[in-house]
Amino acid sequence: MIETKRLIIRPFVIDDSEMVYECCNDFEVVKTTLGLPWPYTKEIAEKWISKKDGEIKSGSSYELGICFKENPKKIIGCVALMGTNSLAKKAELGYWIKREFWNQGIATEAAKAIIDYGFNVLNLNSIYARYFDINPASGKVMEKCGMKFVGTFRQHEYRFEKFYNIKFYEILKNDNNK
Repeated sequence: MIETKRLIIRPFVIDDSEMVYECCNDFEVVKTTLGLPWPYTKEIAEKWISKKDGEIKSGSSYELGICFKENPKKIIGCVALMGTNSLAKKAELGYWIKREFWNQGIATEAAKAIIDYGFNVLNLNSIYARYFDINPASGKVMEKCGMKFVGTFRQHEYRFEKFYNIKFYEILKNDNNK
């Protein structure tokens, strides 16, 4: 569990599946994520959550629920270090937030916390993130976390019958300690 000024960031439990479904059963949330399927169902939420504990135990992925401190059982989003590679000491940052909580600094606060966790607990050297160029708010989160823009992969992802450019950012452990 990770605590910030306003948030509790914790592992998912199966009882969170209804809240994950509520967050992700919104096309506005799903359309600019690389991994969330559409349509999103309760069964997808349950199956996804059922894998999280094993991924954390194996060290392959740390996808954690975001909650406000005053209600640590209510999921309002997810922040993650995915594809964790302990040999190369790198991982990919990802996040999504329930739409009613957009533009409140929650993604930035959670992302900063998991970046610190990645560097200080997991001993990573590099954390990268990417976003669809139609979602500049996600890029602003990355910049506020100290990440640096490293390039654009043109028409790199195909989603919902369209190609999208993907913007890549990264931060190194040494960048984080400056």
